[in-house]
Amino acid sequence: MKLSALTLGGFALSGTKMGHIFTASNQAVLQNPVTPEFPVDQLLGRICVGEWGTHVPIRSEPYIDAPVIGTAYHDDVFVWKQEVIAKQLDPLRINQRWVETPEGYLYADDVQRVRHIVHEPLAELPEMPDGSRGMWVEITTPYTDIDLTKPKENYQWWVKDPHVIYPRVRFSQVYWAFDIRQNPTTGRTQYCLMQKVGAFPDTYWVDAHVCQPIMPEDITPINPGVDGKHILIQMRGIGVQTLTCFEGDQEVFFTTVTTGGRNFETGEWITPIGKHTPWRKNISMHYSQDGRYMPGFDLPGVAWNFGIEPGGVYIHSTYWHNAFGIMKSNGCINCRNEDVKWIWRWVEPAVPYQEGDLTWSGFGVSTPVTVELVS
Repeated sequence: MKLSALTLGGFALSGTKMGHIFTASNQAVLQNPVTPEFPVDQLLGRICVGEWGTHVPIRSEPYIDAPVIGTAYHDDVFVWKQEVIAKQLDPLRINQRWVETPEGYLYADDVQRVRHIVHEPLAELPEMPDGSRGMWVEITTPYTDIDLTKPKENYQWWVKDPHVIYPRVRFSQVYWAFDIRQNPTTGRTQYCLMQKVGAFPDTYWVDAHVCQPIMPEDITPINPGVDGKHILIQMRGIGVQTLTCFEGDQEVFFTTVTTGGRNFETGEWITPIGKHTPWRKNISMHYSQDGRYMPGFDLPGVAWNFGIEPGGVYIHSTYWHNAFGIMKSNGCINCRNEDVKWIWRWVEPAVPYQEGDLTWSGFGVSTPVTVELVS
C-alpha cells in the first residue's frame, strides 16, 4: 500500500516523480505503465537529460549556488511558468537561463519545452502511390508508453535496456505509422509505428491521440528554386554557436545551435570545419553509436535530418537536451525542433513523402553548408 500511495501521489503534474519510483526493485510490483494526465496545450517542461535514474536539482532561486529544495528525475514533467535569466551569472556557463516552475527553478539546459496536444485519430491511414497505407506522425505529448509487438529483449537497445522499465516515445519524435487498431484493453485508437532509416525493423503501438499527422503539404519546400541559398554555421571556442540561412546576401533565418567541441586527442574539431556539400536528407532517422548501443547513445525518431558529411554529421532536431548555443554534441548540429523543421523545408532538394529519405551525389544538387571557426 505504501508503494501504491507513492505511485499515485507521483502522478500529480506539479513535480511528478516517476523517474525515481520506477527503479529496478519495483519492476515486479509495477506491472502496467500508467501515464499522467497532462493539461492540454499548456507549456510544460520535461527533464530531458540523461536516462532512467538521472536527476537534477530544483533550486529555490535561479542561480547555480541557490539552495537545493528538491530533486527532478529524467522524464519528470513540470508546469513551465516562464524562462528567466540567472540571478547571479555563472562565468563557467554560456547559457544563463532558468525555468521557473511551481516547485522551484530548473537549469534550462536540462528541460525540454513540451506540450500535450490531442488529435482526433484517423479512421483510415492515407493511401500511398504504391497502394500501401501510412503517414508520418509527430509525438505531441511529453511522453507516452508504447505497447510492444514482440518480446522486449528482441528490440533495439532503447527498448530492451534493462534500466528502461516502460519504453516510451517522447515529444517531437517522428515515426512512420502503417497500421491502426483499437487497444484490446482500453479501446483507444492506436497507430502502429516504425522507423524507416537507421533502425532495426521494430514496431510498436502508440496512442493515436498524441500522434500529429504530418501530411505531404506539411513538408512542402520553402522558397524552392531561389538562387544563392547557403547555410553558415559559426563555431566559437568561447561564445555562442549559431546557424544562419542566406539567400544570396540576404539573411532569412538565424538561430543558436549545439555543435561538437574539440577532440583533445587529435586537436581537431568534432564538427568538421570547412565547406560541405550535403548528400542526404530525411524526415526521421535513428541515431546510435558503434552499433552497440551501450556504451554510447541510441536515439529513436530524430526528426528533420540534413546530412552535410557522409561520415555521419547532420543538422537535426534534438529532444535530449535544451543546451542550444554551446558545444556538447558528438559532431552533429543540434537544433530546436521548430527551427530545424523550417531549415529542413528550406534546404534543397525536396524529399519524396512516402520514402522520407533521399541521397544523391555531385555538386549543385543541395544547399551548401559552411562551418567556420570564429575567434
